Amino acid sequence: MKNGTSLDLALLILRLALGSIMLAHGLQTLGLIPGGAGGIQQTIEHMATMSIPTWMAWLSIVAEVGGGVLLLMGLFGRLAAFVVAINMATAIYKMHYMNGFFNPDGIEFPLALFAMGAALLVTGMGAFSLDAMMARSMDKTIQAKNKPETPPPS
Repeated sequence: MKNGTSLDLALLILRLALGSIMLAHGLQTLGLIPGGAGGIQQTIEHMATMSIPTWMAWLSIVAEVGGGVLLLMGLFGRLAAFVVAINMATAIYKMHYMNGFFNPDGIEFPLALFAMGAALLVTGMGAFSLDAMMARSMDKTIQAKNKPETPPPS
């Protein structure tokens, strides 16, 4: 396997893992899958106990669900990775750092998610993404438009 292909495969694995975790957590927060806080209202109330305003609670849910979906598709990947990284940095600061390092309440897990998001922000989504597919398509279009015209045979 060529080095570029190995990197693209690694980015795909990283992107799918992070996207799945974020989407599942977001759906859990919405109360759509079991095990969460019990739905949006309970999540907002829980975040309010930490002085997190309602709009930020909604922003977190959008980051989890939207960021997760976009990462899974590899679409607007750097934006999605940025949103996830910021969401996790905020979670570490507001909810986890005072509980130490280790799970279940420490920074261990959100730090890993932050690092995954930051790594994808720096590298991009790789060749196996919709971002890359759109870039290849745009490159072909630009090349076709810039191709010098050959004069008709005389």
